[in-house]
Amino acid sequence: MEKFDILEEKISRLIDSYSGLREEKTALEERLAEKDLEIQKLKERISLLSREREVAREKVEGLLNRVDRLLSPQAAMGKG
Repeated sequence: MEKFDILEEKISRLIDSYSGLREEKTALEERLAEKDLEIQKLKERISLLSREREVAREKVEGLLNRVDRLLSPQAAMGKG
């Protein structure tokens, strides 16, 4: 009968371990899903910031071109 008790104890520990691992797996899956969502949001934010940066760059280039055009005739007149 002692061998049966040992086997029963081992099976009980195995079941407890399995249950604990299953709970841990579920918690890790939930955490992974949260991180995936966070990554998606960050990618969207990066994309938005990239577009905003491009718009700002274009505006600055436009302003610099306007300044260049404004100064170019004056520079030509000063040389003559």
